[in-house]
Amino acid sequence: MIRNLTITQLIENTAGGPRLLAEHGVALLIEADEHRLLFDTGQGLALRHDAEKLAIPMELVDAIILSHGHYDHAGGLADALAMTGPVDLYLHPRP
Repeated sequence: MIRNLTITQLIENTAGGPRLLAEHGVALLIEADEHRLLFDTGQGLALRHDAEKLAIPMELVDAIILSHGHYDHAGGLADALAMTGPVDLYLHPRP
């Protein structure tokens, strides 16, 4: 049973706060108890910037999940891996 759940929107079509960047796509940080999962990575243009502005410690992410292979959900994968280091990666089997 999950006792603590937090979902932080890192990337979306609109910026959720001052100094954040928006881009077409999505990236969510899901924190469930001691586990941290990055769900999708956006296009890759704003992920690093917004994570830094939100003080998200990306090196603590346990796994990255890509819902599907479209550029606006998976385009930031290389940048995400550069920030997280080696993590488990869960992908849809088809593009």
